[in-house]
Amino acid sequence: MTTTTAEPTRFRWDRLTAASALGYCVLVAGLSVGVVLGELRSQFHISGVVAALHGSTFGVGLLAAGVWGVGLVDRIGRRSALRLAAGSIAVGVTLLCLGPAWPITLFGTALTGGGGALMVMVMPGLISDHHGEHRATAFAAVNGVPGLAGLTFSLVIGGFLSAGLSWRPPYLVITFAFALALAFVAWPVPVPEGDRAGTFSLAPLRDRAVLLPWLHIVNAVLTEFTIGIWAVTYLHEVGNAAAGTAAVLASVFGVMMFLVRVLLPRLLTRFGAATISLSFVVTGAGALVMCFAPGLPAKVLGLTMVGFGGGPLYPLTVDAFYEQAGDRLDSVSMGAYCALASGVAVTLGPLALGVMADVVGLRWALLVVPALAALGAITQRPR
Repeated sequence: MTTTTAEPTRFRWDRLTAASALGYCVLVAGLSVGVVLGELRSQFHISGVVAALHGSTFGVGLLAAGVWGVGLVDRIGRRSALRLAAGSIAVGVTLLCLGPAWPITLFGTALTGGGGALMVMVMPGLISDHHGEHRATAFAAVNGVPGLAGLTFSLVIGGFLSAGLSWRPPYLVITFAFALALAFVAWPVPVPEGDRAGTFSLAPLRDRAVLLPWLHIVNAVLTEFTIGIWAVTYLHEVGNAAAGTAAVLASVFGVMMFLVRVLLPRLLTRFGAATISLSFVVTGAGALVMCFAPGLPAKVLGLTMVGFGGGPLYPLTVDAFYEQAGDRLDSVSMGAYCALASGVAVTLGPLALGVMADVVGLRWALLVVPALAALGAITQRPR
């Protein structure tokens, strides 16, 4: 039985917050296909477009969750929806790791994408309902922990590849370790079901107060997620790092994402409303360093800048969306809108980069990231 939890008087780590962070760690398992994207390309001899589809299935799932997810949550409730999401990710990762051909691995990523999408749809509203006005700090904290999960995947899998071993066993073991930890922590926790006001509709997107902050989420996810999916492959193919070395080096992206989200309250105190615009600037500058600076160390430095700059983008744009559109949408619908925004970005970003990589090469295709960052820095600058 689920109940509505009382709103904390300040942000604090409690069992529900820890369960939310572990849920995102399970989500990272579904998104860590980028770590092994180069291996899949080599093993199955797939093109950049097919490889990118392995990352874009998450976006397709987000689109579906944004349109139909509210009806599913209304029918089965938040708790059951989160169970379904975690289970889909676990099954999808199993197919990804054991699949003998790319159609099966692609189907596996489709399952992880659908489960991850449902989780992304439910989590923001749950966190907002539980933490109230402290949601910005909560968003940053809960979204920061998965950076450590991503680091774990990168280091462990990179170590196995460097030793000439398969990436599949560690991928499975780490995934199920997070899933079991989530089940243990979340099982006895009451989940706030959230408020609902009428039938879900996309009509509010016609309202400028809803559309603009929604587009800002799209731009933010396009900027940081696209490069995150391709980072390992980029360091391997453009930076000439060995497959295992590339996976280990790419972990700086997750480390910096985690670090900056921990530091986000201090950054907001120091830079205020300019924080998000400055984050876009740092992200774009890092992508330019990755593209033009010679040598692998410089490209890793650029990726470090991208991780540090990209870390605040999602939590800050989601918080701004809740702040500006909160009086027009209920909390469950808000999560669907966030999922839809992420879905548009996650579907288009990695796939567009894959198409461009087939046409002009992966190095020059990366220039789409500083272009997106410049757009974000200009449109979301303090007024």
